[in-house]
Amino acid sequence: MKKILFILTIVSLLILPVVSFAVVSPTETIPEIITAPGDIIVIIDAIANWIFVILLAVAVIFILIAAFQFLTAGGAPERVSAARTNLLYAVVGVAVAVLAKGFIELVKTIAGI
Repeated sequence: MKKILFILTIVSLLILPVVSFAVVSPTETIPEIITAPGDIIVIIDAIANWIFVILLAVAVIFILIAAFQFLTAGGAPERVSAARTNLLYAVVGVAVAVLAKGFIELVKTIAGI
């Protein structure tokens, strides 16, 4: 169990710098009036960026909660298990967010947008 926790911690620490550089400033401004189909894509992309940032912020909060639960568990197996589960859910949430953002960028590249 300690090996799994150690590996999850190392993977989390290695992923966090990548996640921090994942959000880039928009290259296009959000249009006030929609005049072309590309304007809708720009708006959807801006909304997706906001959701991505909010999801990462929530994941960081859950990681901090899991860390607090580990610290206050006092060796109780059920509390350590609950903390480990929360940490796993947070790491999976970060992984899904990064993969979703990468998928959006992949689709945009394939579509030539």
